[in-house]
Amino acid sequence: MKQAQRKQPVVSVDNAPGEVIILPPVQVRRTTPTVTRWLRELTQRLLPPLLGLGVLLLAWQLAAMHSKGFPTPLSTLDSALTLFADPFYQDGPNDMGIGWNVLASLQRVAVGFGLAALAGIPLGFLIGRSLFFARMFIR
Repeated sequence: MKQAQRKQPVVSVDNAPGEVIILPPVQVRRTTPTVTRWLRELTQRLLPPLLGLGVLLLAWQLAAMHSKGFPTPLSTLDSALTLFADPFYQDGPNDMGIGWNVLASLQRVAVGFGLAALAGIPLGFLIGRSLFFARMFIR
């Protein structure tokens, strides 16, 4: 490693007031090019999750190979593509697409939220305004 060499100042400092300090020259570190740094950061962010997903799929495939009731990842993907291809089909009362099932679930959630708001908001105001009800429900 090179040692810093002391250089004499360029201008004369004979008449300068105060003490003069001569600093060693600044050493500049080489930085990696931005493309290389960007690729390294991208690799460090993407590689671990992709490897984890690959290990999970490999373990799933190995577990499903010797099982009759456990589907492989490819058969699961095929079934999912078939299921989501037409989400709102209707072939009878018990044969509907997943879109209708999600819609029915969201309707139940909305009704439950509405009923909770109808009961909870007035009760919250009552608890906040009355010490008697606050002691009854909180303490």
